[in-house]
Amino acid sequence: MSTGPKRYAVLDLGSTTFQLLVADGEPDGTVTPVLRDREVLNLGQVLGEEGRIPEEVAARAADTAGRLRDVGVRAGAAEVVAIATSALRDSPNRQELTDLLTDAVGGPVRFIDGAEEARLTFAGVAASVGLGSGPTLQLDLGGGSLEVALADEEGLRWGASVPVGAGRLTGLLIENDPPTRTERKQVRSEVESALEPLVSRVKEAQPERFVASGGTVGALGRLIAAERWEVPPESLNQMEIPIEDLQAVTKTLAGLTLKERLKLRGIDERRAEILPAGGWIIATAASLFGGESLIHSEWGLREGVVLDALGLAGTPPPVPEDLRARSVQRLVRVWGEDPGHVDIVARVAGRLFDETVDLHGLGMLEREWLEHAARLHEIGTAISPAKFHKHGAYLVEHSGMRGFSPEEIASIAAIVRFQRGKDPRAVYSPFAGLDERAQYACVVLVALLRVAHPIARGLEGEALDVSAEVDDGMLRIGVSGAADPQSAVLEARQNVGLLERALGRTVEVDARAPSE
Repeated sequence: MSTGPKRYAVLDLGSTTFQLLVADGEPDGTVTPVLRDREVLNLGQVLGEEGRIPEEVAARAADTAGRLRDVGVRAGAAEVVAIATSALRDSPNRQELTDLLTDAVGGPVRFIDGAEEARLTFAGVAASVGLGSGPTLQLDLGGGSLEVALADEEGLRWGASVPVGAGRLTGLLIENDPPTRTERKQVRSEVESALEPLVSRVKEAQPERFVASGGTVGALGRLIAAERWEVPPESLNQMEIPIEDLQAVTKTLAGLTLKERLKLRGIDERRAEILPAGGWIIATAASLFGGESLIHSEWGLREGVVLDALGLAGTPPPVPEDLRARSVQRLVRVWGEDPGHVDIVARVAGRLFDETVDLHGLGMLEREWLEHAARLHEIGTAISPAKFHKHGAYLVEHSGMRGFSPEEIASIAAIVRFQRGKDPRAVYSPFAGLDERAQYACVVLVALLRVAHPIARGLEGEALDVSAEVDDGMLRIGVSGAADPQSAVLEARQNVGLLERALGRTVEVDARAPSE
């Protein structure tokens, strides 16, 4: 039995977009995207307007599916999995479409119903977002339908599909540019009517959180991010989207013509036409079910298909801490770091955090950031030893680590970036985008890592330890069990400046016997 990764090509033949995901799946559930491609066809909108998928549109769809399949095979996929969702499964000429697509991809196309789509989507979401305990309501908005599902720590409890996708309702109900108030009311009324049978069921479950996925939600999130940050993060996975922000951006979109929308900062040009309806759908759904904010998941159906191929789509979701740790471990492995060494750096940094907690007042979440940053602090060395801190920060920003919010990714990247050189400052956009509390935390955590790194450098082992105490207003750090105590202490002393400024204390570092 193989224990290594297997490369999959997933063809998601959706209602708005045909998408390709090439990813390596591992037996422990780690999914590493390798390549993505897509083409917007808006089949859901065509179905809404025409009542079927016309022959010429079907031919283009088949050509697109064939091209994406070829890209996946050329990227080294050992297995190709093709799935079709709402617009294709609901079209009256489904059999003709099936024949065309089967020929195009050189194998079977799996038409999945709403319940199966919800199951696979939840598997992808749970591999991307740290869900935590309690019920989670999942809203996956596609071009042809909205999937609603309820899950908890044990996995998916139920799922339902309702035909109120962004493309479908745009095609059915919106004729004017920009949409009229009457059209907006019609979209909302359609959504309310379709979701009414689920309202009591959802409210009875009392979801702890609402997770939203799908390309339209991601496109709306990009517009909100463009307002929130001067330089939006590379990844918006686990970004929190207040419903009032969603309503505000949708109101802006609906007041503009398509031509005007295309000029907006952060706009997804390929989805610009269906975004007003998409915003009304997802905001109406969340409000009906009692949600005040949404957590965005960048992963969903396609990643769930990979997990399903591995036999893992039905397993309980990982706890958030494990999801984050696994993501960090993957980066350490990919960039060739010594896990034993970085674990020692992380342990020393964590000990310094614990020993100084009465001075800095930070909590367990910030401690976790510090340990992750300590494990990742040298991954940039594989690119350039001279500027490894800058390259390492870039990798943290752009590697797509799972289970972290954009703010958490920015914090970890800032710690890696400023572990050497100048102190944390706003010229680095991820740091500039943090609020005052998070910036303070980053300064303290950078200061602790700057001291932990020289102490744990070299051939240190499990005997290495640190302690700290405040004596006469001075913070005294003791180093014990070091392989070369003199060198460790001397180098650490050269790196205490930021810690002194952050804690308002003079810092002294000395070697101590293990029993002290």
